[in-house]
Amino acid sequence: MNHAPGETTIEQHRAGLKAAIRILQAWGIEGPDQARILNIDQALVDAPETIDTTAQSQLTKISYLLNIHASLKELFQNPENHSGFMMSINQNPPYYGQRPLDFVLTGKLEAIKEVFESLELLKYGQ
Repeated sequence: MNHAPGETTIEQHRAGLKAAIRILQAWGIEGPDQARILNIDQALVDAPETIDTTAQSQLTKISYLLNIHASLKELFQNPENHSGFMMSINQNPPYYGQRPLDFVLTGKLEAIKEVFESLELLKYGQ
């Protein structure tokens, strides 16, 4: 089966979901919170290969999580800092005494996007 350029397949969605779950696990986020963040059933957290459809909002969250992970890898050479940054209280905007992880834990797309954007600003020295 041929797909149009830019079109993603369910296999790609499954791979993205699996990667997002691994990232959330590395940040210390448990299954129920993973399900809430990704807006999926707990059963899909346990067996992401069974997903057969994905909403655009889910794909967007997955994309942001993957990009947050990539940004952390670019910013910090030490792998412990990848999860350490997410778990550490940060006084800088937009966190103001919260952890970046607290933003992700809300499950709100805008909050996850804000973490990504703050890392991009940090990455480019702004």
